[in-house]
Amino acid sequence: MVRYVVIGDGIAGATAAETLRKNSEESEIIVFTEETEPLYNRIMLKTYMKGRLPRQYTRMHDEKWYRKRDIELFLDTKISNINQDSKIVETSDGEEYSYDKLLIATGGSPKTYPLDKNYDNVNYMWTMEDAEKIKNDAETSEKAVVIGGGLLGIDLAVAYAENDCNVNYLIRGNSWWQRGLSKEGAEIIHRKLEEKGINIMTNTEAETFETSNSEVNSVKTNNGKELECDSVAIAIGQKPNSDIVDVEKGKFDMIKANEYLQTSNPDIYAAGNMVQYSSPIFGEATVNGSWDHSEAMGECAADNMTGEDRPFRFINTYGVGHFDVQFLAIGDRSGETVERKYSENEYRRLFFKDNRLVGAVLIGYTDKQEDIKKAIQDKESITDKNRFLSK
Repeated sequence: MVRYVVIGDGIAGATAAETLRKNSEESEIIVFTEETEPLYNRIMLKTYMKGRLPRQYTRMHDEKWYRKRDIELFLDTKISNINQDSKIVETSDGEEYSYDKLLIATGGSPKTYPLDKNYDNVNYMWTMEDAEKIKNDAETSEKAVVIGGGLLGIDLAVAYAENDCNVNYLIRGNSWWQRGLSKEGAEIIHRKLEEKGINIMTNTEAETFETSNSEVNSVKTNNGKELECDSVAIAIGQKPNSDIVDVEKGKFDMIKANEYLQTSNPDIYAAGNMVQYSSPIFGEATVNGSWDHSEAMGECAADNMTGEDRPFRFINTYGVGHFDVQFLAIGDRSGETVERKYSENEYRRLFFKDNRLVGAVLIGYTDKQEDIKKAIQDKESITDKNRFLSK
């Protein structure tokens, strides 16, 4: 009997386990996770932190779900070693399990801010436990400092603000999410944040934490401001949980995989957040971390583990739903850009490489997004770069 082992029970790992069972009714499937509960929806944690959603509505699977599919789930279990020669994984309790094919779906962990000395009121967001602590802190705090000008930073700022907390939002650059937006496009998001009472401080970094009793009482910035606070929340990126396996690594020690999500060891696959894979669409090493992207990776990896030969072709889409205008980021965000601001709430920016559309950011005006995805997917040669800017 073939035995498949999956390390990680996020959306990539859980989807892979489900797909493995669909593809192979007689196989043995084992899933290990360090989390204390089965799969929950990380996307819904944004709403949960704001106090808008009961905790039970973030849950996706219970243990019965795994039993019904004859998938053996080990919660709160850390894998301490993978012996690739004997094809055995070992838990921190010393238990050993053999595998025929192995999937690493361990994702990433938040990067720690250099000033943080494990202070009690400094928060990072990734797990259900993180969201629970942030929700509680947001409900009881009067003043908060949020650090990080990216997609998760905005979730943290809004979570505190919607709990009636005064928020100073520190962004290192001159505008929010410089990776994908020009200053003109970011102005829309800045205004929407300000409408929620958030004080945006651009070109600003935390230089010193003033502390007492293991808590941060105020944050001193590089431009001489001192910001009193009851809580600090930080989102400055992630680091991959890749130490678990000795396979070829890419930038920042991300696990490298080919277009079939196979690592340098042909019996080990990788899926989910913080995996650097060869994209047949973009023609280069690609890293994405959206929920839908990780779900599709898990399904594709499982298909290939069970004998298919399917390259992973997926256009990543990430949305921000905190405002009365929709925000969508599609595909890659590098290369030559063209953009247009249609009104105070409508904007889009397109990214091109070698006359091919590779990505887009849409605010407010999100029509024809499927046409944009199709042009990226088909690697269409585009001579008129303004084609998707006209309304």
